[in-house]
Amino acid sequence: MIGDSNMNFSVNSKEAINHELSKLSDFSRIYYLERLSKEKGDIVVKKYCYNKLAQMYLSKGMHSKSADNMESIARLALSHEEKIKVMMDEVKILIDGADYARAEAVFDKVVSLAPLVKKIDLRKQLIFIYKARAQALEKAMKNGAAMLAYERIFKIGDEIDRRETREKLLFLYLKLGKTADYNRLKGLV
Repeated sequence: MIGDSNMNFSVNSKEAINHELSKLSDFSRIYYLERLSKEKGDIVVKKYCYNKLAQMYLSKGMHSKSADNMESIARLALSHEEKIKVMMDEVKILIDGADYARAEAVFDKVVSLAPLVKKIDLRKQLIFIYKARAQALEKAMKNGAAMLAYERIFKIGDEIDRRETREKLLFLYLKLGKTADYNRLKGLV
């Protein structure tokens, strides 16, 4: 297809893959990595290709495609801990891309894999990711998007998170002219 004759698909190491990538344009790199990930049986090479693809897509602002590649890495994970770590990275990417429903669906899978003692830490990690996203959006003066992230925190957070988030939401509702939402939330104690 895209100049296949110039691409070496018989590589078996990260160094060789990087050498091949250094000779290609971005579009050709994506094609090369996707084809290599499908053709190679070696799990290490596949994971490396998916990771590189995730990084490339993320650098282009293509959060959904990046998350798809993280999901592929998670499927190849050899331990529950590795799978949980990769899936939490996927959740972060999805939240950064404002795909909150998909992020929470992946998070539910993470929680189902995690031992009981780790579930609380994972939920705290999710809240932290949402808070970081909401604060970054607020700082960038994207108040509508920040409001959506804070609403997610309010929905899934504990009492302390809800109290902190309530104040942020009240402020944003007023700022955005959402008086019905402001009055509804003001009425909640």
